[in-house]
Amino acid sequence: MQQDMLLLAYDNMMAGNYLTAEEQYQNLTLAEPNNLSAWEGLLWAYNAQGKLSASLALSSKLLKQYPGTPQFYNYRAYPLLKRKRLSEARYYYAKAYPLQPGNPLANSISQEGLMISYRALGDYPRYERHLHAWSALTGIPGAKGKVGFRTSVAYAAPDKAKSAISLRQGIGYKTWQVNLGYEDFRIANKHFRYIASGNIGKQFMPLELNIGASILDGKDARIYPAQAYRSTLSSTIYAGKLILKPALMASYSHYPRFDVQQASFLPSVLWRDLSLSYALHYAFMDNEAADTDSTRSAQQISLSKALPWDITLGLHYGSGDNRWMVYANGTIMDTFNEASDFFGVSVLVPFLKRWSAYVYASSQDSHAAWYTSLTLRY
Repeated sequence: MQQDMLLLAYDNMMAGNYLTAEEQYQNLTLAEPNNLSAWEGLLWAYNAQGKLSASLALSSKLLKQYPGTPQFYNYRAYPLLKRKRLSEARYYYAKAYPLQPGNPLANSISQEGLMISYRALGDYPRYERHLHAWSALTGIPGAKGKVGFRTSVAYAAPDKAKSAISLRQGIGYKTWQVNLGYEDFRIANKHFRYIASGNIGKQFMPLELNIGASILDGKDARIYPAQAYRSTLSSTIYAGKLILKPALMASYSHYPRFDVQQASFLPSVLWRDLSLSYALHYAFMDNEAADTDSTRSAQQISLSKALPWDITLGLHYGSGDNRWMVYANGTIMDTFNEASDFFGVSVLVPFLKRWSAYVYASSQDSHAAWYTSLTLRY
């Protein structure tokens, strides 16, 4: 009798009658509380209807009651993936697939989940490894790598008299990334300085290497023309439900009257739907004039949280003397003016599948600064 009800609920799931199947699985769990197939079916029904909170609550209860039961891991990972809790989704998919070697269907679900998780995390080598594993299990040819493009236009207003317009173009293919940029900086609506930059990155499991260069030219002969070069080496460490990303950057900048040598430590951690990143910079300024060399340091910390509808909210803080420093994203602080501490807030809003808008506002020295960008991925 109960087996017939289990088969009927399964048939309703396959027919798309999810609510009916949910009720049937629910009745089965009441009649047979230790029937793991009924609990598994109820999780399946919750996920199919987008009842993610109910699914997470139930899977948490079941994994406490039946620890190490492999079939529950995939069902817990799915709502976490949908909620952009990528570190946890990856963790549960990774726990599921080695525990069910004789279940090709469950294994294919785990491999597909890992494939999607690593792709969303930007880890192409591991994405490709699980793509091949999923293809071998399902017999479906894996998607071939293709070139992706990202075009961004941005406007910045550091204060009332200053503004900047920039254009960035990104090109990616498998483990390679190339980024080009151009910025026109104006004072009182008149051109003052431009920056042309380029960056190339390559992922090697478990490392990623990025090398970039920038050329600056403008109207202040004390500063321009100038060049800046940077190299960043980073790694991704998957530590249970945490994802750690330590990185080191070295840069060298040459100006007409001085050089700047800089070292930066750039760790970040991803947990649940929260990302915390920190940057510590130390720079040595080698001046042309004798006995005028100097050192300085600065730091920044950012906390971002994934919100519904794929929106990301960020909070930012920075302190220290960042004059003449280079940031990992290519930003160059080419100024004689020492800045004070700043506080900022940002929001990233994707829309129409391929578009995203980013807005950042900060407060520093009792005035507000704005930055906004629009990005198209294709």
